Amino acid sequence: MPRPFKYREALLNLLKGNPIHPTVDWIHAQLRRDHPRLSLATTYRTLRTLVAEGTLCELPFGTGESRFGLNLEHKHYHFICDKCQRILDLPIPANNRLERLVQAETGHQVRRHTVEFYGLCWECAAGLVPCTPALRPPRRKEGVE
Repeated sequence: MPRPFKYREALLNLLKGNPIHPTVDWIHAQLRRDHPRLSLATTYRTLRTLVAEGTLCELPFGTGESRFGLNLEHKHYHFICDKCQRILDLPIPANNRLERLVQAETGHQVRRHTVEFYGLCWECAAGLVPCTPALRPPRRKEGVE
């Protein structure tokens, strides 16, 4: 069985070059271009290892598919485009008052937080298409089932 760290560098380089919080299927397809023997199970194991050590963040949205990105900070915000489904890191400072409020109101010990904003990215709002075709499902040809 291949060890998860064998593909670690390739996976991290892929995510550094594509800060779009892709799905595991997209990551696997991209890595297989240079590593044709890479299995989906090894891709999952490598991702899980990197998430567990804090190198990557996993965004488990209600779609059933997690998205993955580099964990640049433990407190950061995302913008999710309703049209193109891209997930973008927002370059704004974290609101530490929010953590203090949660702790004061609930007694929970907050260690980190993320916040997601939803709407149209500037490219979709401006009518520029496609925003990120690699993340979209393939379009069906008319008349083909």
